[in-house]
Amino acid sequence: MSILKNKWYKFFLYPGSTNHYILMLVCLGLTSILGFIIPGYLLRLSKSFGDAELFYQTIYQFALIYFGIYLVRTLFQLVINLFIRDLMASVRNRVYKTWLLHFQGKDESEIEQNYPQGEVIARIMSDSQALRELVTSGAFGIIIDLFYVLSFLIGFIQLNKFSGIFLALVEVFVAILLIWGGKYMRDVFHSVRKSKGLVSQAVSNVVGGVNQTYFTDHDNYGSKTGKVAFDDFLYKQLKANNWDATYYSVAESLYPLFLALVVFIFPYSEITEAAIILALVELIQRSINPIKGIAGKITNIQRALTGLARIGEFTDDLGHYQSSDKKIKIPLISFLSLKVEIKSFHYPRIGKNESRREFYLRDINFEAFRGELIGIVGLSGCGKSTLLNIISANLIPQEGDLTIFTENNRPYATFPENMAKYREQVGIVSQDSHIFSESLAFNITLEEEPKKDFYTFWDWAREKIHYLKVWNIRPNDQINPLVLSPGQKQLLSAIRSCYLKKTIVLLDEISSALDSELELALREVILLIQKQSLAIIVAHRLETIINADNILVLEEGRIVGHGPHKQLVESSKEYKKFIDELSH
Repeated sequence: MSILKNKWYKFFLYPGSTNHYILMLVCLGLTSILGFIIPGYLLRLSKSFGDAELFYQTIYQFALIYFGIYLVRTLFQLVINLFIRDLMASVRNRVYKTWLLHFQGKDESEIEQNYPQGEVIARIMSDSQALRELVTSGAFGIIIDLFYVLSFLIGFIQLNKFSGIFLALVEVFVAILLIWGGKYMRDVFHSVRKSKGLVSQAVSNVVGGVNQTYFTDHDNYGSKTGKVAFDDFLYKQLKANNWDATYYSVAESLYPLFLALVVFIFPYSEITEAAIILALVELIQRSINPIKGIAGKITNIQRALTGLARIGEFTDDLGHYQSSDKKIKIPLISFLSLKVEIKSFHYPRIGKNESRREFYLRDINFEAFRGELIGIVGLSGCGKSTLLNIISANLIPQEGDLTIFTENNRPYATFPENMAKYREQVGIVSQDSHIFSESLAFNITLEEEPKKDFYTFWDWAREKIHYLKVWNIRPNDQINPLVLSPGQKQLLSAIRSCYLKKTIVLLDEISSALDSELELALREVILLIQKQSLAIIVAHRLETIINADNILVLEEGRIVGHGPHKQLVESSKEYKKFIDELSH
């Protein structure tokens, strides 16, 4: 996996990240300054033994320095906590939003096979969880430790160049050695887990096949295969134990090893002052934990980067599909008409044994204008919902185009060529219209702070739709979707499309029975939508489309009749079948 190819680093740039990075750099800078001045204060402390006042003054300054180190580390950890919290939220929201907004011109079942929602959520949660472990494991603490040790080393080199440079080279070498050893150890432990799996497989084979082999001459098959698997597992486990013991023994014995090296270089370093020896010992003590930590935490860092790389692959894949930037204000256009020309669309059969037959839409051609109501009717399975999904840009026809025209008959957007631009002008009011557990105002405007024009719109809507007065719902009322009926949900969704001034509004009428007041309210909303938009509705009630400007009658994926109600009653037998079906 190429991490650079997936540009995982793009996730680290999110709104507010600049402030976090500035605070981190400030903390690292302060730590470096404090680490740099400590060797000099150690030297001053040693020289001030004969002067009580100077000695206590230096002790006091030391206390302030170490208290400052504590405060800086605390601030750094708090900033890291906030950084990871916001980073995880940003990554999860960004990935989930990308998944929600992507458009795929495929059957719904194919979409679910590609990226099932459960798998998407699981991937987002598990891959981003590694980021949180960077905090809980203390991996970020290594960064500030390294800055402290490096600045301490630089400060010490000013006191004794030979010892400082020698110790710096040794510590870098040891850190590289431990990182390499840690990487090799992971390979060893992976091989142990794989070998253990083979043991479990061998045991399962033997146990599961006992009743088949007990009375059969099988030449001790189970014993032979089990012996090979067990021997391999024991060998690799022993190897892992030896590596584990050796690795951590070396890591834990770094302090005496470094002290031994210091003693070894004494004749060459020309160290004559006890203060420098004290500073050298302090430097060794301070550098041990970061060096050991690098080896231990490198795994967590690699896991986090791998998780981001996987998320990057996922979003890059979804990035091939078109979506709209929600920050861009959708323009209000002088809409004239929608021209639909679908030569062919089909759902393929999935698998050889699938019972579902192939379904086709063919030769769907019509043009509809602003202010019109277009009804789509037909018996179950004729293709009504499929046609509505194509008009809404949820499905892409294999052959065909849908074009929005503005005044003077100018093409504004063609689907699928300009999918995002086309879809921005389409509002969908379906049987599954989503209502949020938020205020009524948010559900209509989709804004946390509605503009003033919403309240004017709502007062106007209450005057036009009598049911809203009966319902007595107000803009600041909190909506509980669980207590709303399907009709109420669709009513709010339709009012939302009316407020947002969508150019084309698609309605999938609820097939279940509605009370008379709610049914009347939905018709009143459709009339309001018609005044500014084109309304296309898949109808399940005759009353809904009896006054429609044009009714499309579908049968087996084709338009077999079109026109107003009175004309179709006289000329279309398929329309008569539809009416007869409604009466039963």
